[in-house]
Amino acid sequence: MKPTFSVIQRLASAALLGLAVSSQAMAAKDEAAAAKLPDSVRTGGKLNLTISLAYPPMEYNDAGSTDLKGFDIDLAKAIAERLGLAVDFQNVDFPQLIPQVVTGRSDLIMTAFSDKVERQTQLDFIDYFQTGNVFYTATELKDSVKTEADLCGKTIAVATGTSWVTWAEDLSKNTCAADKQMNVIQIPTQAEHIMQIKQGRAQASIIGLEGLLDLMKQEPGKFYQIGAVGEINHYGIAFAKQNAQLRDAVLAALNGLKADGTYVEILDRYGLKEAGVEEFTVNGAKK
Repeated sequence: MKPTFSVIQRLASAALLGLAVSSQAMAAKDEAAAAKLPDSVRTGGKLNLTISLAYPPMEYNDAGSTDLKGFDIDLAKAIAERLGLAVDFQNVDFPQLIPQVVTGRSDLIMTAFSDKVERQTQLDFIDYFQTGNVFYTATELKDSVKTEADLCGKTIAVATGTSWVTWAEDLSKNTCAADKQMNVIQIPTQAEHIMQIKQGRAQASIIGLEGLLDLMKQEPGKFYQIGAVGEINHYGIAFAKQNAQLRDAVLAALNGLKADGTYVEILDRYGLKEAGVEEFTVNGAKK
């Protein structure tokens, strides 16, 4: 199944953002789900939720604005409402996501963050979104870069600390000669990846399929996909291992949102309906 996506593309980032859900929607509270909450979260009255900007259509903000938008943002707000909580979004660089949660500075991660077996040693995941990896580049390179093999010996800009790094390195080992491996460089944001390509310092980048289709929609004719979609996987909401009680409360809230159609409505709001999952699973990744 290949997702389709649509939302306004913005290549903005922020250092730290705080945004609380209004109390107006507390009527949507799911009492059974809320009853599963840890006492500390219930009495605190909010979810401390970590994201890493910017990755449209999942989480982003418009240039010059601190207002958060995107599928993850809207779904997080809906989960918090069902649990009778506010939500504070804390933006960090991608490599800081896991430390932020395992040290207790945040309650959970929800930011286009892949469920991986190696991450399950520290985290529990609720898989809630299907995605896949793709190479892409600027249309000016279409004559010289047609397949993944054409990237051998080229420089690939990849988001720092993401699973895309190892995917690119593994694909390079399996596709390219030993003396023509891809040069995988790690750079934090999509905006910087595109700048590297435009300046000729990189010849391609990697993104989730939802992000590429959104980019192609918002900037028609400027980018194209190289090769096939790889490593179909799931984004997961991540919790520290010791926070299973909060995990179960969020899972219950998600199941309620799916049962009444809210989950699908939020997917459809961003053109992501086909990326929805049939069932929310805990630690679904097996490799």
